[in-house]
Amino acid sequence: MPRNLAKFVLKFKLFMAMSRLDLVKLRKNAGLSQKELADMLSVRPSFLSAIENGRSRLPEEKLDRLKDIFQVDDFSDYMVEDKAETVPVVPPHTHIAEGDDALTALLKHIHAQAHMTDDLSKSREAELEERISYLTERNDRLSDRLDDLREQVDRLREENFHLKELLTLNGVKY
Repeated sequence: MPRNLAKFVLKFKLFMAMSRLDLVKLRKNAGLSQKELADMLSVRPSFLSAIENGRSRLPEEKLDRLKDIFQVDDFSDYMVEDKAETVPVVPPHTHIAEGDDALTALLKHIHAQAHMTDDLSKSREAELEERISYLTERNDRLSDRLDDLREQVDRLREENFHLKELLTLNGVKY
């Protein structure tokens, strides 16, 4: 099996195991707030919250950063079963009501599952919109900072030019 394919299969198996890193436990053991850890990982606190609650996956490139932050080589003590495995087969609000047959109960269950999927995609969409908004604001701030730095460079060049003029007028070689 090619090396990249083997790596992919391993990642897929880990993903399918539906276990995740308990960042809350790890973070609290280190005495860090959610915002502090989010800053250290260069992610938004809301994204870190989604990761901690199992609504989003931790990007793989952040794992090495986590190992550095917490000085841990093995996260096995901090792995937990994903909440998705504990979802009951029939949600409480779809139990068979009096007079409902099995087919009606099944249809209610399918309907509830469809709404859960819609809610998840809406939450993912909202998360992406929030990320785009954050990146747009960040880009604007960086553009403003770049403009300020360019103005400073222009002022320094102008000062340098005047200093060279003064040196030349006074016969000083530089």
